[in-house]
Amino acid sequence: MTTILIINSVEQQPTVKEVLGSVVSQGETVYFLRLPTVRCLGPLIQDVNPMLEYGVEYTINCLSKGYDVAELVEFAVETDADRICIGISERTVTGKARIDDLTQSVLLHDRISGDCVVGEHVIILEELEYA
Repeated sequence: MTTILIINSVEQQPTVKEVLGSVVSQGETVYFLRLPTVRCLGPLIQDVNPMLEYGVEYTINCLSKGYDVAELVEFAVETDADRICIGISERTVTGKARIDDLTQSVLLHDRISGDCVVGEHVIILEELEYA
């Protein structure tokens, strides 16, 4: 299986740890797809190391400046991703996940569909199907 983990902040250690610890399985490929506003993933990757502990292969890719969600979806199609994971950036006072524009655009994009699962720190669109 292949997972795309969208990184919109270097402060996403809980999201990355949740995805690596309970969403992906050993032997899977994980694409860390950073937004253009995130300059470097070095400290984030170092924080969740050793990657060997999770038994996954990973690569780091970046969306181009001025990207739109279609570019992200095209990346998912090219990599034949089974799931897209997006960190929950904030919650309401009652603890419900607040959906940001990026997450909403991915969930509503007309070229992909799948099951939406909300975790502690991540929203997952899994069992992806492409139109």
